[in-house]
Amino acid sequence: MAKLKVTSTPTKLGKELLSQAKQGSKVSFRVGVFGSDDSTQVEKAASHEFGAEIKVKESRYVPTLGVTIKAGTIIKIPARKWLTLAFERNRDYFNQLIKANMKKVAEGRMTVEESNNIIAITLAEVTKEELGQDMNNPPIKYRKGTPLVDTGDMRRSIGTKIVSRKGVSKTHGYGDD
Repeated sequence: MAKLKVTSTPTKLGKELLSQAKQGSKVSFRVGVFGSDDSTQVEKAASHEFGAEIKVKESRYVPTLGVTIKAGTIIKIPARKWLTLAFERNRDYFNQLIKANMKKVAEGRMTVEESNNIIAITLAEVTKEELGQDMNNPPIKYRKGTPLVDTGDMRRSIGTKIVSRKGVSKTHGYGDD
């Protein structure tokens, strides 16, 4: 019986992947509306995702309702999970995208940075596409249209940040489609 000796030499990519694995290199993605905590779009996004209670500061007439809302009135905004729904509906698609990109990186057809950028932009774009779809639970009262998409401001405010050992990236996928 003949003995066979096999040796292997890691490629540059193989060494890089092994190095990242040993360093515990992790990448995560933050998708949402970014800005200061008191920015209009951040407040609007959070109010819709989590719900909110707003205390009216001064009495004002609301023409669409035909009533005057008095100062001190508490307005309850129900949660409309625009961000959570986008992920729940597309979880399998996102997982397939990540697996396909990992394969391309392992084969040397794509860099890790390219993969991360593609994933970041895709997360933002799919979230924008899902915004306002099938969200009338609870139903919207007193108005026509969908508050999340009427002006397009919130849709343009959605983006993704990449978090890695290098830090937090600029926002990807931000702005018009």
